Formats: sequence, structure tokens, C-alpha cells
Amino acid sequence: MLDADVVIAGGGIAGLLIASALAERASVVLIEQADDIPRNKYWLTDAAAATANPSLKTCVDCWYEFLDFVAYDGDTATVRGQYCLWHTDRLTGQLSADVARRGATVLTGHRLYSILEEGRAIVVRANDRVIRARLLIDCMGFGSPLVGAKDVADITGYYVLHGCEIATQGEVRPIALDNVILGRRPTYFEFFPTANQTAHAALILPSRHFRPDRSMKGDLHFILGKSHYAKFICDAASPLRSYFGIIPVGRLRHPALDRVVFFGEAGQTNPAASATALSRMLHTYRDLAAGIETCLDRDTLTRRDLVRAIPPGMTRMNRVFQESVFENLLSFNSDDFRDLVRDLRLCPDEIVNDLVFARFDFASARSIPLAVQAMLRPRSVLGRHVWRSLARSWAWRPSL
Repeated sequence: MLDADVVIAGGGIAGLLIASALAERASVVLIEQADDIPRNKYWLTDAAAATANPSLKTCVDCWYEFLDFVAYDGDTATVRGQYCLWHTDRLTGQLSADVARRGATVLTGHRLYSILEEGRAIVVRANDRVIRARLLIDCMGFGSPLVGAKDVADITGYYVLHGCEIATQGEVRPIALDNVILGRRPTYFEFFPTANQTAHAALILPSRHFRPDRSMKGDLHFILGKSHYAKFICDAASPLRSYFGIIPVGRLRHPALDRVVFFGEAGQTNPAASATALSRMLHTYRDLAAGIETCLDRDTLTRRDLVRAIPPGMTRMNRVFQESVFENLLSFNSDDFRDLVRDLRLCPDEIVNDLVFARFDFASARSIPLAVQAMLRPRSVLGRHVWRSLARSWAWRPSL
């Protein structure tokens, strides 16, 4: 049997972040189901996420000063700000090295399949290993067997993503979302150029169901090889790496259980997104680690104790606004998205950035322009969401 203070399930960015923060003061075992630490995602964050983590700033690949949101007819909202695209291999490599240097045990190729509360400990089975720990941190996302078995999450839908990293030519603009192909249930293309004449290109489909009723591979191949984006692509048939993901979007009813904390995709304080979820993790993981260390020191590891140790993520109004936007993306057609793009053009850049990165405070003075827009244009896309979110915010009470 292997003994530790903390066992962390999931070796993606979330697991590496929290393991690196805890391993200096606690004994940590990190388990990952894949044979290697995953490197199959790319990340875009706000600049504040990088500034808050100076030790990781060398892992930023490049910076952008604007992002484009584009409708099918070319109508564009250009939002200005400070954004950074992270270099996946550098970020994963540095965090992996930090975890190892700080003495954590890393077990790849190990699948968690059983847990047992045993007195003042939680016993985890992963392959033929038995790990006895004081606390389990679940970083496996909404696909976690624990999330499913304990029925602690409400799933609204899914982002289905099919993408690749591909060699580019010419000057490429960073595209946050582009509804390239007109349709009743549109997909959204994102295109983030790197510092090495490549770009992360992906097609995203908001879907109610785990298995969507359409193939996205052909649409992505068309966009890269035959649409107006083709002039920027060196060879659409030869991507440098491929991405595929089904990202559940939902809400945890209980962000912690007795001796269990959820962090990462399932523990996000806003709905998951393909490229922006890292912002929330980078802003919260050290505070979460500090709260967990206090609980370990005091041996107060009940659900209520752990919930209180979790740092606040956002206001209730912000949370339900993000959920409302995703729910409507499930029923958007191309004209609805075009209306949203036009709404974004009317909003100050700082408000759009706050909404995108889920840091908007509806109680602050910065909310006034959005409130005015909602009152003047109550049937606009953003206006409808503001009023709907107000109603839902008043009705919702979080679980403790």
C-alpha cells in the first residue's frame, strides 16, 4: 500500500497545477490513466492569468492584442485586449518537472476504478496499486467515474471539438469564433496563430447530446483546404497534430465531498470552453492549494470544511449568465450568431473580455453599459441573456 497526504486523479493541466502547488508541503501521488502526461490541448487565457503566475510566463507562446468574432456573412466584431496563447509542450513540461522536483510520485498508465472511505482516510485503487490518502482531488473532469457514481453534476450539454495544429503562411489574425459555414445548427471555427508559423485550428459544435448527429471532420477539412482560410494554410492534408474532444458543460451541485475535492474541468466556476478554461485554473489553483493545506493541518476534511476552503470563482449572476449563453448556443442558427456579433460590436472591449473570461461583476460600475444596452435593446441577444440571468440568479441558491 502506498501512503500519501493527497492523491490527485488526472494528470492534465489541472492535476499538474494543483500537484505542483501542494507537493512542497504535502506528500502527493498523481495518477493518470494515459501512458503519458496528456499534451493534446491548447490554451488561450487573458494576460492577467500569465501575470499572476510569473514562474510560468516562459511557457507563453505568443501574445495577441485583439480577437475577431465573425459571422457567416463576414460581419466582424474585433475585440481588443491582452491575450496569451500558451505553448502546450512547454507548459506541460515545466509543470511536470516542478511536480517531480518537489517530490510527488507520478503514476502514468494507472486507472482509478475504486474508492473506499476508511476511518480517517480515503483508499484509492488504481490498477494493482492501493493508495491510502487523507484527501482525493479529482481532476478528471465531468467524465470522472466519481462524478457519475455520486451524481453530483448537472450536465447541460457538450462542446464537441475537432481540430489540429497546422502550418501556415502569411499574416494570420487570431479568430475567437467564426461561423464560417451557414447552417441551422452552426459550428464555430477558431484559429490561433503560434509564434512558429503554425496555428491551432478547431471546429466546435455546441451539442445537447454526447454523440452529435453529424461529422465535423469533413467541415474542418473544407474550411482549411477550400474556404477563404485556405490561402493561409500550407498543406491542409498534413496537420502537425490532431485534436479531438467532447467537453461536458455543466454545474457541480457539490464541489466537494467528504475527503474529496473537484478541480479542473468539473470544478470550473464557469462552463468549460475549449481554449479559455485555463484562465480560471491559473487564477485559483494556488488559493485552492492554500485552503487545502489549512484543512490538512487542522484535519478538517468534511464536505463542509472543504467547500469553505474553495476560493470564490465568480458572482452568481455571472455564473448563470455564462450558463444561459451556452444553453442558447444549443439552439442558435447562423443569423442568431450574426446578431450576437453585432451586439459585441456595441459593447466596450473590457466588458466583452470580462464576459468571455468569466470575470464580469454585475454589481460593479462597469456593468452599467451592459445594463443600458439591455434596457435599450431588450430583444437583442445580450439583452435577453441579461434579463434571463437576472431572473435565474434571484431564483438560484448554491449547494453547501
